[in-house]
Amino acid sequence: MNLPTAEGIIAMCKARLLVLALSALPALGQSLPADWHVDKTLYPKAYGLLDNEQLMFPVDMSDWPVRIDGAHQLFVDDYLMASAENITRQVHPARKHPANPVMRGEHPWEGIGPMFPIVRRDEKTGRFRMWYAGWTRYTLASGVSARFPTLYAESEDGIRWSKPQLGLHAYEGSKANNIIIPAGNLYGLIIDANDPDPNRRYKGIVWHEPQYVAREGYYLYTSPDGLHWSRAREEPLAISLLGYAMPQTGIGDTSVFRWDERLRRYVGDVKFVLPGKFRCRGMMESDDLIHWTRPRMTLYPDALDAPDSQVYGHLSFAYESMWLGFLRMMHTQRVGWKQTTVELTASRDGRHWTRVGRREEFIPLGGPDDWDADYHEPTWDPILVGDDLWIYYRSARALERDPKRPNGIGLAMVRRDGFVSLNAGQTPGVVLTRPLAVSGNALFISAEILPDGWIKAAFVEPGPGGKPIENYSLDDAVPVTKGGVQLPVTWKNASTFKLPANAQARLKFQMANAKLYAFWIQ
Repeated sequence: MNLPTAEGIIAMCKARLLVLALSALPALGQSLPADWHVDKTLYPKAYGLLDNEQLMFPVDMSDWPVRIDGAHQLFVDDYLMASAENITRQVHPARKHPANPVMRGEHPWEGIGPMFPIVRRDEKTGRFRMWYAGWTRYTLASGVSARFPTLYAESEDGIRWSKPQLGLHAYEGSKANNIIIPAGNLYGLIIDANDPDPNRRYKGIVWHEPQYVAREGYYLYTSPDGLHWSRAREEPLAISLLGYAMPQTGIGDTSVFRWDERLRRYVGDVKFVLPGKFRCRGMMESDDLIHWTRPRMTLYPDALDAPDSQVYGHLSFAYESMWLGFLRMMHTQRVGWKQTTVELTASRDGRHWTRVGRREEFIPLGGPDDWDADYHEPTWDPILVGDDLWIYYRSARALERDPKRPNGIGLAMVRRDGFVSLNAGQTPGVVLTRPLAVSGNALFISAEILPDGWIKAAFVEPGPGGKPIENYSLDDAVPVTKGGVQLPVTWKNASTFKLPANAQARLKFQMANAKLYAFWIQ
């Protein structure tokens, strides 16, 4: 009698397992359901895990080294922190300019006022330039009914805006207006001064409704100057959503597009609308504005949000050593009509986003009767003006309670790096970073310091116990006692520091009655 070998027994077991696996599948010729392998028991609330820092990144990295460059290092998340004692974190709301709203609608082609603003500052002239839409519907010369003409304005100081008569497109028989695209608003503006084709140095992504094009969606436009635009392709670069099914048939109508200089890719921050007309957010990427990665989920309400909360929009941008975003949350029940509030988000790779703080409003809504009471919509890419970051936003009162609501453009400001701070009170607090691999020899901080407050900084060894590095200990540190956005940190015997080549060190900050926003090494 020939007994099977060990190899033969293994082969028979594999064959038997294959038969059992195949028997669990539908018979040959039957199609598999699209979700036959998906656990949907927690759908869709499980999406809320995606934007929670502690749940998305569960590994304690406090003893893992991290390399930093000369960019400003912010404390909006826990990425750089190893520990903190007697420290609280504060999200700082932007303050509104006293001249708000800095722009109103004043012409028939602006309808009930400006919306969807994009503001850039010309690097050569310093002039502020705004592309925005008018909320109106009118009939084109072709007889087609259109709405949301794209308009243009400019300003020397960012406060007082002029709307030049460009003579490019007719409104009710006259070209004495500032219309630059007759229908469809810009949901993305990319300026590339180095494009070899001068007619493509401005790239705009325009959303068109079906009465204006063969297929509703987002279309690529190009321009030599930001004023004279032509459609680059007859096919949309992205298809709009039709219905609210799973899978989605396209992306929603508040998707936005930008060029990410750090990722070196075009990014689409896109809207999903799940069954039940529930809004959330996703992301897709492209090398050429034509071929895109599959849009994937990025931001979704969690159990800490009110039941009526939905993600209405997200505008992200690279900032110093990371990425930040303005998250628009929609609420439909808390006051009896729709409101959208603005919160902060953060990312360390430009692709995975977490919510900052405790749902604080970054640009607070106005009072019940104010012009910006209900409906905030910020632009992205804050503009650095002096020591402040300027953020333009469109707002209005809700249509449900004010059908003639006039839209306006407002200006909100926050100090440079001033999104979030680590705070210490009368009892000194201590912040310890992860081990840092650094280049440079001068340490700077951005901070607010009360008259009796101070901040000191030390370099300590990366290992357990954090032994102070000679000449750069807390005892050697000269306290910083006055606040500012660029404060040098020094020691008794050194205004700069020098670490051994390829060495890693932790930074230890000790402070009292002070708020620390950021640090950087040059």
